[in-house]
Amino acid sequence: MKIVKKSNGRNHWYVDADANDARVQGVTTTTGNGLPKPALINWAGEATAEYAVDNWDTLAAMGPAARLKALKSGRYANRDEAANRGRQVHKLGERLVLGEQVTIPPLLEGYVRSYVQFLDEFQVDPVHVEAVVYSETHRHVGTLDLIADLRFPDMPEYDDLERTADGFVRSLIDIKTTRTGIFGDTAVQLAPYRYSEFLIAKDPESGDEEVIEMPEVAWTGAVHVTPNGYELRPVLAGPDQYRDFLYIQQVARFVDTSRELVGEPVIPPTTGRFELLRVDVDPAAEADATEMALY
Repeated sequence: MKIVKKSNGRNHWYVDADANDARVQGVTTTTGNGLPKPALINWAGEATAEYAVDNWDTLAAMGPAARLKALKSGRYANRDEAANRGRQVHKLGERLVLGEQVTIPPLLEGYVRSYVQFLDEFQVDPVHVEAVVYSETHRHVGTLDLIADLRFPDMPEYDDLERTADGFVRSLIDIKTTRTGIFGDTAVQLAPYRYSEFLIAKDPESGDEEVIEMPEVAWTGAVHVTPNGYELRPVLAGPDQYRDFLYIQQVARFVDTSRELVGEPVIPPTTGRFELLRVDVDPAAEADATEMALY
């Protein structure tokens, strides 16, 4: 199995070069397809209603077809803006954690300052940044945000964490910039990263890639970055959560292939043949009568 990450603009996907570039589904896509998200139903209704209220006059001036189209797509405006902001923060964060200087767009300044605060206060020492990880056994792949050594405070609740010789804890971190914070499904995103078998390590200077065994981590968590600060929260991503992900993977597989389970309509083995016959009738009867005969 040889994983290659393909990109096209803002989109990316993964293929197995050893299997004629067959696609391998990413962890994020798998959880999106296989994990129910009831909150999205409420979000869709509320976002559409908000869009309608905020754009009432504009919508009123439209024809019915254009108004319907605008209402259908309106709820995605804020979502797409947030997704684009998240991608930008991730890219800037990747460069910052590698020690590079960055030029910050004004709208992202608060997020970047918060991320720098996280890097400074936990003395983050990066090990792998934006690295592709994958499992040959279970055929899943994804790009993790950060594996790094973090300095945790010397407090009783962290005494059980395995630390390096200089007191740092090797951690797998996901970065979130959403307004609503960190959800529990982050656990089934981090778990398949953690229990992948291989990681594609990239030399930051030469760009050369090398496939290595997935390094072990002692702690998993997510940092919620906002314009006003950050929170680093633990996320349980152990063997149980990995097993949950594998169940989700099977549900996603069914969702992707369920249409293939229904075939074409079955044609009956015999069919009727119909023929129109013109017959002579008594003149007293209605003229030009026709009779349908079934054979």
